[in-house]
Amino acid sequence: MASTGGGGEDAEEERVLSYGDVVLRRGDLAIIRGPRFINDRIIAFYFAHLSLASAHRDDGLLLLPPSIPYLLANLPDPASVAAVAAPLRLASRRLVLLPVNDNPDVSLPEGGCHWTLLVLDNASPSAPRFVHHDSLRGAPNLPAATRLADALRPLLADASTGSRRRVPLVEGPTPRQPNGYDCGVYVMAIARAICGWWSSGGEGDWFEAVRREVDAGSVTAMRAELLQLIARLIQDKANSRSEEGDKEH
Repeated sequence: MASTGGGGEDAEEERVLSYGDVVLRRGDLAIIRGPRFINDRIIAFYFAHLSLASAHRDDGLLLLPPSIPYLLANLPDPASVAAVAAPLRLASRRLVLLPVNDNPDVSLPEGGCHWTLLVLDNASPSAPRFVHHDSLRGAPNLPAATRLADALRPLLADASTGSRRRVPLVEGPTPRQPNGYDCGVYVMAIARAICGWWSSGGEGDWFEAVRREVDAGSVTAMRAELLQLIARLIQDKANSRSEEGDKEH
């Protein structure tokens, strides 16, 4: 996927944090400091963090790491999509957040140059629908988002009749990035705003929360906040290991 680390970043000694299924490496910290494109590992880490923070409410909200939507959008047939998606229970979720990457070549791990967010919305008054948030003018990632939505629509049958529902894709209001490298941070910032809206009760839709909380300033600040979060988690793990060692002595 886009902007993934390679080479020395994958060396064992470069690991700095294991968090759920995600392993962050020292090179990822340099990417966050910027100004550089955010890679899929960083988005997967932050989505895992948001998932853990939101898990206390219910399982109606699902945040997927970038690898899953990319796989679903590029599988060869609907049967394969259904098999991979079955454990995710997409039709029964109220809200699903799916990072979208524009990499056209599945054989190129570091391909792609733009991140956006596609939301499967079964919660708001306008549901069911897909809402696409693209921080670049003209929504250049719409074709990639449409491909993913097309792959998922057959899975969203009406629960009462079993018939396929019409699930439109609309562009959601999205603050514009002022540069060519912050798209991945916008995806994380928008996801954070949506999760905050969801945790506060999820009334109406999340558009006003995105308008209020996401702008160039908050996105710049988010890079520093991510580094602080990672440093805190690293320290927490070190403290936990120290306490376990003390108990053994």
